[in-house]
Amino acid sequence: MRLLTYGSGTVIPLVLLASGLLAQRPTNAAPEFTKQSLLIVNFTPPALDELDLGRDAGNAVRSRMARLANKEELQVIDGGLIEYQVRRAEYNPDASFSLLDMLAVGRYLRTDEYIMGYVAHENQRVRLSGDLRLIRDVHVRQPLPAVVAPTVDSAAQLFAQSIIVARRQLASQRRCENDLREGHPDKAVVAAREGVATYARSTLARTCLVVALTAARAPSTEVLSTAREVLAIDSSNTYALEAGAGALDALHRSAEAAKMWVRLADTDSSNADLGLLATTGLLGDGNAKLAEPIIDRLLADHPNDMQLVERKWTIEYKNQNWRGAIEVGERMLARDSAVKRDSAFVRDLALAYHAANEPYGAIAMLARGVAEYPGDASLYALYSRYIRTEADTVVPRGLALFPKNSEMLALSASVLRAKGKLAESLEATKKAVALDSTMSDGQLAIAQLEVQVGQLDSALVSLHRSLHASSDSSLAAQFALKEGNTLYGAAAETKASNDFALAFHYLTFADSLHSSPQSRFLVGAAAMGVGQSAMLDAAKLTDKTERCRLTQHGAEMIPVARTGLQAGVGDLAEAAKSSLDFLQQFEAYVEQQLKADCGGP
Repeated sequence: MRLLTYGSGTVIPLVLLASGLLAQRPTNAAPEFTKQSLLIVNFTPPALDELDLGRDAGNAVRSRMARLANKEELQVIDGGLIEYQVRRAEYNPDASFSLLDMLAVGRYLRTDEYIMGYVAHENQRVRLSGDLRLIRDVHVRQPLPAVVAPTVDSAAQLFAQSIIVARRQLASQRRCENDLREGHPDKAVVAAREGVATYARSTLARTCLVVALTAARAPSTEVLSTAREVLAIDSSNTYALEAGAGALDALHRSAEAAKMWVRLADTDSSNADLGLLATTGLLGDGNAKLAEPIIDRLLADHPNDMQLVERKWTIEYKNQNWRGAIEVGERMLARDSAVKRDSAFVRDLALAYHAANEPYGAIAMLARGVAEYPGDASLYALYSRYIRTEADTVVPRGLALFPKNSEMLALSASVLRAKGKLAESLEATKKAVALDSTMSDGQLAIAQLEVQVGQLDSALVSLHRSLHASSDSSLAAQFALKEGNTLYGAAAETKASNDFALAFHYLTFADSLHSSPQSRFLVGAAAMGVGQSAMLDAAKLTDKTERCRLTQHGAEMIPVARTGLQAGVGDLAEAAKSSLDFLQQFEAYVEQQLKADCGGP
């Protein structure tokens, strides 16, 4: 399936009805396309006790088609072969075939086209009707005109002739498809119109025309008009319904578009893809109420399809059915890993709780969101607003009732943090993690609070612990890199060896989890800072042993600094070059000091 986008943004699925349809050409000309095959089986009779009538009709039409068709372009599959294969598949060769049966037999016989036929009595005469279909797409069909004649044989002759006439459009239809595949929608429009001119009641060529007009960005009025021409012949053509609905949306006729979107979903009420397509259109034109029964019907058939569950959430939210939205949202949160990483979803679910007059649920959801997405300002702002209005009474009451409940302690910690009571928040977070060591990112939350209260060494220890409590090390790496960069900036101001050393430890930890040119460069810069501060401290000492130790420490940092700084040559070229030039001068100075302080070579 290939996707085209309509002018309004609606996605139009285009089935390029592949592998070779035939042109109807003179028998002495070479076929334009690959030779096709046509399957004709028993027609469906009016009653089960008339299966012989359906069998006779199918045999008669097949026989007439075998004589009338251009054998260089079309093979009518032999009745004997059909019966043999049907018996092998344990089908009753005299029975009528459902659509699924037809598709199964057709694919087994590798046919390209098939006839869905029906036979009935009409005023002591025989009536044949049906349509020509393409095996590759159940949504495209060519209705054939019904014929009435005195006998099965005479009706079969007329019906076979109508099949021949209908197939005249197929060469132009194939050209249209090929032009679309090659990215020439304007040429495809011309080819499709030729097919329509060849067969006035065309739906196959007209379907390609609808798609080609859409791809060519034709005016919405033209797309709509062509789609309606198709629907006048085949009211269940999914491509015409979708194109027509999309055109109506583009023309801002949403009420009419909604009817077409509903019709599209009703063409196959159990088809999840069509249902999602239709509900997307209904949501886009403001008709969420009409989308609800469609998605409920699909979920009854596909209860574990998470795409349908997510669409149900969107519809419930749009319709402000808050209780339903909460139920679906909690289900998604428990089963869908994608929404767990989406702070906007957490915010919306909290809003649903609030709208449903469930403040406890709203605060709990926002507290969870703030802990998991510390950088989301809008989430934090909403949380702060709810906290001010609800939490002063809710949280203390909860703690009094459940003083040793880890979730309650975590919520209390979030409330205290929001109020700026960082030390108390840290203490509550530690208690929560002690009660539940599996708490998601609990040690990371402790580390963040320890940094905020100035306990930087303890925070580094907590970061290491967080690796044992969580399978995702990326958050710890991001936090350590950010904090290490901040500490390095502060150390560059103070020139203190302890400050450089602390920055070096944070950056080394971050790089060990998720290495990048930036992290390696910062490790190198911090290592050079450690080395410089060691040499400055050594110069202040009179004790030669201690001077030697510090000088050696400075020397040990030089290869670490060089390796890290060289990693920045690509992305941080200017900074890396100047740092490496300085490092070269610094290395020469250290070598001199090693001789002076340690007596080394």
